[in-house]
Amino acid sequence: MGGVFVTDGEQRASLAVVRSLGRAGVSVTVGGSAPRSLAGSSRYCARQVRYPSPLERGEDFQAFLRDELQGWRSGVLIPMTDITTLLVAQARETLNPLVMLPIPSEEQIALARDKGRVLLLAQKLGIPCPLTFIPSERHALEEVAGNLRYPAVVKPRFSRFYQRDRWVSGGVRYAYDSKDLISKYRDAQARIPEPLIQERIKGEGRGVFLLIWDGELKAAFCHRRLREKPPWGGVSVYRESIALDEKLVEESAALLKALGWQGAAMVEFKVDERDGQAKLMEINGRFWGSLQLAIDAGMDFPLLLYRLACGENVAPQFQYEVGVKSRWLLGDLDHLLIRLRHSGPPNGLPGPSVSRFRACLDFLKLYERKMYYEILRFDDPRPGWFELKYYVRDTLRHLRRAKEKSSAD
Repeated sequence: MGGVFVTDGEQRASLAVVRSLGRAGVSVTVGGSAPRSLAGSSRYCARQVRYPSPLERGEDFQAFLRDELQGWRSGVLIPMTDITTLLVAQARETLNPLVMLPIPSEEQIALARDKGRVLLLAQKLGIPCPLTFIPSERHALEEVAGNLRYPAVVKPRFSRFYQRDRWVSGGVRYAYDSKDLISKYRDAQARIPEPLIQERIKGEGRGVFLLIWDGELKAAFCHRRLREKPPWGGVSVYRESIALDEKLVEESAALLKALGWQGAAMVEFKVDERDGQAKLMEINGRFWGSLQLAIDAGMDFPLLLYRLACGENVAPQFQYEVGVKSRWLLGDLDHLLIRLRHSGPPNGLPGPSVSRFRACLDFLKLYERKMYYEILRFDDPRPGWFELKYYVRDTLRHLRRAKEKSSAD
């Protein structure tokens, strides 16, 4: 059996991979920890399987892959999240004889996941970064707290961290004075060791998508964020392809090559409105949430990666259409609802530049030239219905819990 096995069927990026490869005639099997998934509902999914939760039962997940992939030989395994990518890399020795793994080594993945080490490496390479502190002692923390401009950012060193037989997640928090910073830093430290303290960068978010193979840059793509969820900073829900920024591509490729990277990755920047300089935020060492935008603009990263994994000699590709937009409609709806429910962003953070009325008009603009819906596709409608069904279910569940809590109070 050949083809491709794609993990994490609940991810939007997984759906993009399935559609890309399925349209190219590749047989795609989708795995997930639930019986049905977003990517598994696509017409381009040949087969859907359920595996043990990678989050809760990592060793069982690895054992499942070893059993499932027996006899594939010419197949390719593409893990789609930080956790599944790390688990697959850890099992490389037993999986390599079964399938091709177009991902870096476990050590390279671990380094890319460590935001502190990535920033230190970037600084050595001369790549602009936000002002960052990693306090190691109590007096150092208090010293840092007394010399920062607020609001400041407390960021976990790892988005996911494995300790005490479970994966712990951490989120970005904002501190508004020295006392608040010390308190939030200690809370973050208790959850995930050695969090970062950074100056807050205000400005447009930009992403550089790269594909590196055997030390050569095979593809690059740039985009900018137009709307996010929540509106004052989060996951992008509306984004646009922009012309290739040669400086950012050069810096991103240098950073990944210094890591010895193999495969796809996204390097995230934010353009500092104070000086117009793009500053490094982090590396996503896997396929990214806005993958469908690159595909719609003509840069088909999943197909390129598949061809490289199969041993084809793929020429570098850097041409794509500029001005293509990608909209995650239900994510954009969440963006709007947050705008309508909240009078403004958290204390001290910059809010959106448009009014609520304008935000409503923007949302109702359902057609734009060169704009594509990320999930909703006429040639593949089932994922759109699948997502809508679970969105309505989760919304009703949330409202019911809120009502029960209000009644209890």
